[in-house]
Amino acid sequence: MPVSVSTAKLGLWIGGEPQPGEGAARGLVNPATETPLEPFCEAIEDQVGQAVASAAAALPIWAGTLPGRRAAVLLRLADLIAQEADRLARIEAANVGKPLSQALRDVGRAADYFRFYAGVCDKLNGETIPLGPDQTALTLAEPVGVTAHILPWNYPISTLARGMAPALAAGATVVAKPSELTPFSAFEVARLAKQAGLPDGACNVVLGGGDVGAALAGYPKIAHVTFTGSTTTGRRVMQAASVPVAGVTLELGGKSPVIVLEDADLEAAADGVMRGIFFNAGQVCAAGSRLICTRGVHDALVDKLAQKTRAMGVGDPLDDPALGPLVSAAQLARVEGFVQRAKGQGMTCALGGARLERPGYFYPPTIFTDVPPEAEIAREEVFGPVLVTHLCDDAEDALRIANDSPYGLVAGVYTQSHDTALWLARRLEAGQVFVNGFLTGGDTVPFGGVKHSGIGREKGLAGLSAYLATKSIILNHARPT
Repeated sequence: MPVSVSTAKLGLWIGGEPQPGEGAARGLVNPATETPLEPFCEAIEDQVGQAVASAAAALPIWAGTLPGRRAAVLLRLADLIAQEADRLARIEAANVGKPLSQALRDVGRAADYFRFYAGVCDKLNGETIPLGPDQTALTLAEPVGVTAHILPWNYPISTLARGMAPALAAGATVVAKPSELTPFSAFEVARLAKQAGLPDGACNVVLGGGDVGAALAGYPKIAHVTFTGSTTTGRRVMQAASVPVAGVTLELGGKSPVIVLEDADLEAAADGVMRGIFFNAGQVCAAGSRLICTRGVHDALVDKLAQKTRAMGVGDPLDDPALGPLVSAAQLARVEGFVQRAKGQGMTCALGGARLERPGYFYPPTIFTDVPPEAEIAREEVFGPVLVTHLCDDAEDALRIANDSPYGLVAGVYTQSHDTALWLARRLEAGQVFVNGFLTGGDTVPFGGVKHSGIGREKGLAGLSAYLATKSIILNHARPT
């Protein structure tokens, strides 16, 4: 029998009410046990249109709500998420496969996004521009309109919140499409948003695969599309968004380098690399999947990583191991394919390299050493717990290897030299650079990539800009007679 992880039957959420999808049926499984979860039916195109129409009808109501009232609703939603944190985390763990403590962290981050953006609701100020004695210009920060949020499967609840919260703070309305693999948490947040006092239609959820996402991104009345996922899919989203001439925020793939130089603290570097590549089983856009080491520290650092990695527990996410399963059978096959091809090309696999013989989609931490930078496994996003190492001579050589990539999401640097760290940080082609502590920046710091890693920024105050439109008003005031 299906295992229910929701208090209500999973469906769409349109106009403040649940309704069943009218499209194809989809079954889901728990990635740790391969047992069934609650099935659902996808939205059809007419239902996507209903969701967009609902958001458009709610737009003047929510945009016209006093800023202090908008803030109170978002704060109430944050409190409701926090109150249901344990249940929401268990839903996320069973659906995504991430360890329970990591799922609890994601739920906490979701609540924090709503709290953070609640604080800016009454601070969206415009400006005045002097044009001379007979003219005055002023600007207004207005909500952009109806926004579409197409979500990934690796961080469903926190990614929803990081886009939904600034959109609602700006007075915009939301239609969210979670991944067809991980739909539960978006439905739950929409339910809590209604309970918090959000007007019906201000938050809608449609379920389905890529065709539903394309229909949503290209639907008339969509003003902005926020997408997190692969670069290939991001291109299709951008093409679809060109139909309504909508703005886009794209957080796409990554192949992030972590540079460790001769004078680095190897213990801290090992901890940072471990966090960067094995957290969430490596299913992280910002994963530090390329370790670039000077020759004198490479072997010692790899030894530390291997020792720490062998101590990682693997198991059912609800038991809170260090490492859970990959999200699906398809993702497991993808990771296996990369590893087997690398082995076939003669790459040295120092650790792991074969799936675990147990039920579920488990893959062990895997390390390939001294990999040529041009190798497939060094250039393509594996999206699993697979690390490759490169040897470098010095900081300049490390920079050359790091930037020789189509991606540019994040990067890391470990060195005791502040001059060297800043020199590298200024020259690394990445949207975020961490020095002596990888993926430790928090959720109030702008995040996004360059090159094939995306367009625009999320998180922090920078995350508001996508959901605001600047209107200029010019007043002509002649001398009174």
